[in-house]
Amino acid sequence: MRFTLILLVVSCSLCLAQQGSDNERAARMFFPPETKESTDSPRQAPGPRRENIPSETIDMFFLGLKAGQVDAAYDGLVKGSVIADRREDVAGLKDRTRHALDNFGPISGYEVLEEKTVGSTLLRRTCISFNSDLPLRWRFYFYKTQGTWKLVDLRVDDGLVELFEESIRSRK
Repeated sequence: MRFTLILLVVSCSLCLAQQGSDNERAARMFFPPETKESTDSPRQAPGPRRENIPSETIDMFFLGLKAGQVDAAYDGLVKGSVIADRREDVAGLKDRTRHALDNFGPISGYEVLEEKTVGSTLLRRTCISFNSDLPLRWRFYFYKTQGTWKLVDLRVDDGLVELFEESIRSRK
């Protein structure tokens, strides 16, 4: 009886976790499989260009990585930021990203796990990329200046254990 109750609770929890809230589902982005990958650099969807919204910047970044266009993905991500002037640092990021993709597999999509603001001008968006072998954690740091969000830092790692520990700490 006790085992059945535990099994029922676990099953219900898994079902609820899979459904997720509307906000969680909206934060997920999956890329459908395509028969042929474009060799062009990632392009913005047609329509008027709004203020440099971090969501659009991150979407384009992951679309570029999915297409195997690491250089174009980073060039678009750092465009107009102080990071773009640090060419050696950007080249190092590109090389480390290629190495990570070789080790963890190609990216098929990503999900926004957390968005944290400090005041009205600082934003950290934590994402996880869906690589074929192991996911990666990406932390994008933005600063809003003159009405525009600009990337000021980027961290990527395979620190999945830390994600769970941070989640537990934030519930306390």
